[in-house]
Amino acid sequence: MDYTAIFVLACIFIPLEKLLPLHPEQRTLRRDWLNDLIYVLVNGFVVRAGFTLVAGALMLGIAYIAGPNPIRWTGALPIWAQVTLAIILADSGYYTAHRICHTVPALWKFHAVHHSVEEMDWLATHRVHPVDQIFSNTLSMLPIWVMGFSLEALAIHQMIYQAHALLLHSNLRIKFGPLKWLVASPEYHHWHHANERDAYDRNFAAQLSIIDVIAGTIFLPIKRRPKSYGLNEPMPRNYPMQLIHPFRSLARSLMQAAPSNRLETRMSATEKTRASEDNLGKLAMLLAFGYFGYQQVLSLISVVVNRDSIPLWELAICSLIGGTAFLGFVLYYTITRLPPRESATGVTSRIVAIVGTFIMSLLIVIPPQAISAETRIISSVMVTIGSMVSIYCLRQLGRSFSIMATSRALKTQGAYNTVRHPLYAAEVLMIFGVVLGHGTALAFGLGAIWLVLQVRRAQYEEAVLRQTFPEYADYAARVPMLIPGLRLGWLEASVARKPENI
Repeated sequence: MDYTAIFVLACIFIPLEKLLPLHPEQRTLRRDWLNDLIYVLVNGFVVRAGFTLVAGALMLGIAYIAGPNPIRWTGALPIWAQVTLAIILADSGYYTAHRICHTVPALWKFHAVHHSVEEMDWLATHRVHPVDQIFSNTLSMLPIWVMGFSLEALAIHQMIYQAHALLLHSNLRIKFGPLKWLVASPEYHHWHHANERDAYDRNFAAQLSIIDVIAGTIFLPIKRRPKSYGLNEPMPRNYPMQLIHPFRSLARSLMQAAPSNRLETRMSATEKTRASEDNLGKLAMLLAFGYFGYQQVLSLISVVVNRDSIPLWELAICSLIGGTAFLGFVLYYTITRLPPRESATGVTSRIVAIVGTFIMSLLIVIPPQAISAETRIISSVMVTIGSMVSIYCLRQLGRSFSIMATSRALKTQGAYNTVRHPLYAAEVLMIFGVVLGHGTALAFGLGAIWLVLQVRRAQYEEAVLRQTFPEYADYAARVPMLIPGLRLGWLEASVARKPENI
């Protein structure tokens, strides 16, 4: 960082923190201020070097697959629109990265360095481990680089982001009023750093608190302020040791995970395999659904920009918003889902789950057929309604969501009190609208295969849920499967518990 910039920032924030302090008792040269100053002077070089290598490799890969400058129309938007869009996309990526860092134990060890701050001020902003910063920057910055925004828009976005980050960490008593539910404030981010049980794993966004409002992770209590910050775990207090600490902690965790006897080896291997498979599946889903969401956002923007030349563009926007929101919730619950308790055995159940999830994405490479305006209206309405009902069911399923036949927690309330596996039932309406809108015979064929696979997926899930939860048999006896109010003998027979021999 430029030393002149450091001096200017100090001249701005030190007087402000004296005039409007959130914690008046806190000294300007508070504990560990010199350590954080070293972060300011040294850490930037390390982060820039690492991020350049990672982002450069990814950009080369993207250029190889999609060609140079795959998206060009965004650069023609007004600067204010480019900056606004960049803030939304970058903060959505940052929220995802930040949430992952609080969820994945290995990444938390690096992110914990930032949470070791015990007295908040503008200087504390910079106490971030390089691995943590490179990971977060990749998920937040790379998407807006690929989007093709102008250099001017990217520069303005970076200035806003850096200034906002300093404000969030500063020891300032500033209220945003009702805007606090839209834009991140110092109050909002101080609660993220609070060492208080009810504030843990809350307020993940960097600029737009509305992302936490939508995701249900917002925490802004009235007439309270954090009493303490920091960690309940040991952390060195100097820069070199804080860089080394996460690596030593990881090595120590691996050493302590070694089993002590044969029985523990067998149990630990099973649990470890299940957890590893779940984490691998989580990563694959984040990449796949992140890409689909990215494409949905691009389609939505394209429709908005070219709406004058698109018939029934209002319906197209509604269906795209519904699809984008559904993918957003899928990503959120994938990140936050509970650990698996049991999973279906064998390869077939996994193949059915993967193919059933992604088979309809083949329509991306199949040219659609021209359809009538009436059919387009019906298709858009079905996709919109199907997306909304799917979101409703998905929110009730919550952290038990999975694409594999895996049990996490039993849900029997709301839509699940009306029909078993309501999310599959809701998706039928959405997918049929997609098929109808595509209009090709191949689309209808893929839709039929998808439907068969969804039924089979539900049957595999039934077997796992019955195995995990003894109370599931009573639940299945009173609630029909897949179709509300209707029991199909052939469908129920394939999953019904066989009578025990007497």
